[in-house]
Amino acid sequence: MKKTKNKISSKKKQQLKSKIGKPPGTLIYVGENIIEKTVITLTEYNDTEFTVKKIESIEDLQKLSTVEDEKVRWIDINGLSDVEFLVKLGEIFKIHPLILEDAVNSNQQPKVEYYDDDIFLVMKKITWEEKQDINYDQISFLFTSKFVFTFRDDTKEDYSSIHQRIETGKNVFRKSKADYLFYVLVDYEIDRYFLVLEELNEGIEEEQEMLLENPTQDDLKRIQALKRDAYRIKHAVRPMREALSSIIRQESNLISINHLIYFRDSLDHIVQVNESLDTLRESITILIDIYLSSVSNRMNEVMKMLTLIATIFIPLTFIAGVYGMNFENMPELGYKYAYFIILGLMVLIGGLLLLFFKKRKWI
Repeated sequence: MKKTKNKISSKKKQQLKSKIGKPPGTLIYVGENIIEKTVITLTEYNDTEFTVKKIESIEDLQKLSTVEDEKVRWIDINGLSDVEFLVKLGEIFKIHPLILEDAVNSNQQPKVEYYDDDIFLVMKKITWEEKQDINYDQISFLFTSKFVFTFRDDTKEDYSSIHQRIETGKNVFRKSKADYLFYVLVDYEIDRYFLVLEELNEGIEEEQEMLLENPTQDDLKRIQALKRDAYRIKHAVRPMREALSSIIRQESNLISINHLIYFRDSLDHIVQVNESLDTLRESITILIDIYLSSVSNRMNEVMKMLTLIATIFIPLTFIAGVYGMNFENMPELGYKYAYFIILGLMVLIGGLLLLFFKKRKWI
């Protein structure tokens, strides 16, 4: 696993080095998930029709760019390593080169930018894997007067739940314009954050129980991993608050006043996520305190036991030392039962000390 991460990191460094000195708008893919063939999915609908299909050729995209009907169209572009295709895509739909440059660079911070009437939003897709590993990917949204574009590198996401929601939402979804679809896509990713936070919270609670039972060095590693995940999530989510606030404040012809309330709801969700992250980070700090206290208590118990054992053996060692000096004038040495008497005395002293410690509740 570590070797794989090192390979990815090295590859990313090379990608970033290749960007140095290039003019603005130069498309250089910077990412980890390289999908060999770009998959384009077109979702289009109105109040009476709904279709989802794959776009297989540039010619289909050129035809699509000239349509003039009132349908809502969502073009999902999955796989961003083919920059030559993205250049053609930008030419067909007149997408600003800086938008495409940001879309293919997975190191972008969440942000919103405005190009004439177009809205470009970058955010982080955060998912929790079954092996308790958090994935951080980037997804970009471009909202124009005729289309909603999504740019991503994701082999697992199929958006089937959103397609189902569009198909069944004849009263609300299908009668709304593209700004409602834009909101749904953004809110879909925000809802994932709550799931990740819940998983993180469960991990903290489980770790707390283990710390109280038997803290080990592995627990410290897991705590540091939880701390790192919480920091990365905070780093990925925090800028979204300003981005959504900007969309709400911006007077854009693309978003109707009636639908701004939905973006305010998403902003509320982001605020909740940030507050929850602050609470989780405090909980992780408490975990570290619990670990240190547990280790300290365990060490104290060990030292206490060793001290008690040493205390018991001090008088016994003294007696053994006295009768181990081998002086000639020691009358007890000639007594027939001296050995058993001394041995019994030592057992008696040890027993009395144990009773004393138990009465004082030291053991």
